[in-house]
Amino acid sequence: MAAEAPGRADSGRAVNGLRSATSTGLVRRVLLELLICPRCGSGLHAAPHGGTLVCPRCQNEVPIRAGIPRFVETLDDMGARTQASFGYEWTHFDDWTASGEANFQQYFGDLDLGGMGDARVLDAGCGMGRHARMLGPHVRGLVALDFSAAIDRAAENLVDLPNVACIQADVMAPPLRSESFDLVYSMGVLHHLHDTARAIAGLVRLVRPGGRFRVYLYWQPEGWRRTVLAAVNACRRVTTRLPFGLLRALCWMLSVGLWVGVIAPYRLLQRLDIRGVRRLPLFQYTMYPFTILYNDQFDRFSAPLEKRYRADEVRELLESAGLVDVRVWPRYGWMAEGMKPHGVLPTAGH
Repeated sequence: MAAEAPGRADSGRAVNGLRSATSTGLVRRVLLELLICPRCGSGLHAAPHGGTLVCPRCQNEVPIRAGIPRFVETLDDMGARTQASFGYEWTHFDDWTASGEANFQQYFGDLDLGGMGDARVLDAGCGMGRHARMLGPHVRGLVALDFSAAIDRAAENLVDLPNVACIQADVMAPPLRSESFDLVYSMGVLHHLHDTARAIAGLVRLVRPGGRFRVYLYWQPEGWRRTVLAAVNACRRVTTRLPFGLLRALCWMLSVGLWVGVIAPYRLLQRLDIRGVRRLPLFQYTMYPFTILYNDQFDRFSAPLEKRYRADEVRELLESAGLVDVRVWPRYGWMAEGMKPHGVLPTAGH
């Protein structure tokens, strides 16, 4: 994506890769070339009056609000709760600096950032934009996609990166042209969907031949950890139905108890160089401030659907989507990546 200088929403300059909806309502052309109509798959044009994108083939209109194209349509009850849950989460836990560098190193520390200057990247399920914020400065262009209200927080966190654009859309039906991205990634999102395999296949469609797809999925624990997870899942039958404000308060109390009773002792054991402490549950939170533990407890008890996988199941998901050179590795869950080979035809879109 060609860089443009960021500006305020009332200036008519590019904000987050989009023109201000209050001025021209126009999407920057390089992003417009990537977008397709979610109904018929044709390209979209900016309406002359601004504020919408229009499909010249089926006349479908996509509104632009606060400079962000909004592709999200009516969802079923589960989808609506999931959307509301993550929208609430990432508008209340929206400080990317608290976990930015450490979290980025966990998920992307192996990337050669110096060699990504010409890459076009998609963050599928960007939340409040913490990964896009860290990766954006190293790539030619990045599209941050989320289907919840979190996209507005992402836009705020990314506003000073002129090569990053935000769209509100569903990862199950991304309105983007096939084979347009060098890297597509989705961190901690797809295990919350009913049809994870279909979501992965749809995202792989967007990867150019020779490009890569990367994902983080929850792992299926074994032994006594599985018993603990069963107890957590029993609690989730209640917590996923609670009002978000009440759940957040309960998660704060839980997080205080975990911080005092678990994380602080872990830190002491680590300083004493006690062997094996890194393998203990929740050890990863010793690397983060309290707010990240608190955020993750809300995430754990709020999202209505949560799926877990073995390593071989994760590999099968990526290979079934047509990826090769698949590798899967542990990172407090499963990280996985594969390459899209040349000669694989996209299954949908343009």
